[in-house]
Amino acid sequence: MNLSQKRKIWKVKSMDKALIDLLFMSQKRKDLLLLLKNGGKTIEEIVDILNVNPTGMLPQIKKLKDEHLVLQEDREYRLTPLAEILVEKMEPLLGTLQVIEENSDYWQERDLTALPRAFLERINELQSCFLVKPDPDNIFEPSAVFLENIGKSKKILSFSSIFHPVFSEMFLTNQDDDTEITLIVTGKICERLKTDFEKELKLYLAREKKRLFICKDEIKVAMLVKTELFMAADFLTSKGVFDQETIIGFEPAALKWAEDLILHYREQAQEI
Repeated sequence: MNLSQKRKIWKVKSMDKALIDLLFMSQKRKDLLLLLKNGGKTIEEIVDILNVNPTGMLPQIKKLKDEHLVLQEDREYRLTPLAEILVEKMEPLLGTLQVIEENSDYWQERDLTALPRAFLERINELQSCFLVKPDPDNIFEPSAVFLENIGKSKKILSFSSIFHPVFSEMFLTNQDDDTEITLIVTGKICERLKTDFEKELKLYLAREKKRLFICKDEIKVAMLVKTELFMAADFLTSKGVFDQETIIGFEPAALKWAEDLILHYREQAQEI
């Protein structure tokens, strides 16, 4: 590689770094770009919505204008076409970083190898979720927020590779004919149900709106639940331990993520 080529590469890298710094190194600039994604705003609207003062925001607007990312039309500031593309790509990354940063210890310790790449790339959809840890006094019981919402749900979709107490306590014994329950379990869990809960399983399968699918592959996801009200996800630790730390969410994006993932595993399963 000659000197001219090296200079070109160095110049491109410098430009890339400058643009990355411009987009990510200022919270004010990030907030402004995301705000303008929804349409033009006056400086009064910007400072009101972002809860900042004009003295601190105007220099950041100027930097974005100088780099042709923001333009001014009359009294409104808008994204340029280039900025619209950048913000569209930037938003999922920021969402992903937020998900990981809010519970960094949890995500760093999880075994996510069973998650298809497409769902890892959509993990930003969980940014509205929160982490629930087990009560030390009731270590083997589902959390109160889980029990409260599963008890009110009328359309339950679940995947599990572990035997969770909720199976026998709430799913198999559910006698409400209006409640739809679809369970997807691994072969080991199915054998456990047949052996230890034969009577409950027969009664469950006899009900019209209760379904059971068996997934032949052993998938390293502890448990996923999605209802019309909430979603919950339990992932094994990197050591294969189920520690009952649960990600719970109520926003549509999180519910959609969980539903799509459970249905992905259902496609690999066979109904009994």
